[in-house]
Amino acid sequence: MSTTADTSTVIVFLVYLLAVLLIGTWAYRKNTGMSDFAIGGRRLGTFVTAVSAKATDSSQWVFFGLPGAFYLSGMSNIWLIVGLTLGFYLSWRILAGRLREYSAKYSDWRSQEAGESVTLPGFFANRFHHNSLRWVSALAIIFFYVIYLGSAFIATGVIFSKIFGTSTTTGTLVGAAVVMIYSSLGGYLASSYTDVIQGFIMFFSLMILSIVAIAKVGGVGGLVNAVQAENPDLGSALAGVALVDGSWQTVSSVSFVAVVSGLAWAVGYFGSPHILARFMGMRKVESARNGARVGVFLSITLLGSAAVIGFSAIAIFGTDLANPEDAYISLVSELMPTWVAGIFLAGVLSAVMSTADSQLVVASATLTEDFYRTFMNREAPERQLIWLSRVAVLLCTAIGVVVALQGGKVLDLVGYAWAGFGASFGPVLLAALYSRRTTWFGALLSIIAGGATVALYRQFDTIGLYELIPGFIAGLLGLWIGNRFGPKQNAAVTGSFDVVTAK
Repeated sequence: MSTTADTSTVIVFLVYLLAVLLIGTWAYRKNTGMSDFAIGGRRLGTFVTAVSAKATDSSQWVFFGLPGAFYLSGMSNIWLIVGLTLGFYLSWRILAGRLREYSAKYSDWRSQEAGESVTLPGFFANRFHHNSLRWVSALAIIFFYVIYLGSAFIATGVIFSKIFGTSTTTGTLVGAAVVMIYSSLGGYLASSYTDVIQGFIMFFSLMILSIVAIAKVGGVGGLVNAVQAENPDLGSALAGVALVDGSWQTVSSVSFVAVVSGLAWAVGYFGSPHILARFMGMRKVESARNGARVGVFLSITLLGSAAVIGFSAIAIFGTDLANPEDAYISLVSELMPTWVAGIFLAGVLSAVMSTADSQLVVASATLTEDFYRTFMNREAPERQLIWLSRVAVLLCTAIGVVVALQGGKVLDLVGYAWAGFGASFGPVLLAALYSRRTTWFGALLSIIAGGATVALYRQFDTIGLYELIPGFIAGLLGLWIGNRFGPKQNAAVTGSFDVVTAK
């Protein structure tokens, strides 16, 4: 890329860096307790919550993994988009309002003092009156977030190497450092408000590039003709196409397993702590209804644009694209003027950070609230907990960088962590919000069975089934077994549930 592009990229990146640091500094003064650091003191409105949730959910994999998947195998990936859009909508309709209300009402079950649940493990412990749920769910969060953070830092390394000419290692380290600084300063508030900026960057970057790419190939008809010229089955949702030996070949029909695996991404929303934290941090329960509408619009727009970019890469580059996950970056370099290309690529770098910052805040709050405060120093002052959370951000960043330096495909790492969260927490969260009879042992067994199944399933899979499916089923089975054969329900648990759910 030319010097002009490099200069514009540096300028845009520095402006963005200044903006997020200012937001972090502003939010720093508003963090007076763990509720502020972990969920923003439950003060965010519908629009900020919805945009932040979608930006957190759709970051590096929308720019890298999803266009790459469409470039490799075409419309068969549409099932993933359908599953994600459906899951985002259902999570708002089924979970958001109740989780916001119940997490605010459930106090510390040990002391019965007035308070609230500010982390997902804390909510589980207070809901079922058992601290085993707190540390087991906290361990699952840390384990899968390390993998998720690794995927985000891999993406920062790739972008830095493309636009600044650095090594991917340098890019990984610099990007991780930026996210660490503003996340540790401002916590949830900084993460949420920077996510709004990043959400707009993502929306306009993907939309504009899609429109320019379509115009380049002669409109929608030109795009369709160019893709079909490579292989007509690239446009079929039921044809299995693969890039083999320099051409796209139809290798099979899309199997029932593949369709179900794509749709199964929906239930990942039911257990993803960085999404659920947005629900817990809403100002009011009524935000859930409008948030669902905003979220679905953003989901269809963002994911649909990513699909168009993947197809456009086929039409423009043919089989010459060395790395399918470079489809977005390659199109920007090919189609945009040099100074605009710098803005688009620097914008992607900021968008990648939108997921990492939320994950860092959730992981650090979990370490502080659900390990240190619960098991080591229950009387720790709020100010001390906030500073320990900032130290935990540094620790989680370092571990995520180590994972990133091991390499891997962005979408593959994201899919694995997404499955882990959905299977570990999806069944038990649904039970916590809707089932009066669920016991602490059933909830515990569900978390262990779901998470362990995801962690181990790839070692035995022979049919290509997404590990979220057997993991979620194992979580449901563990819930039933624990409720049926484990210790009987505590009357205090059902009593508190009746109080919280009373209209």
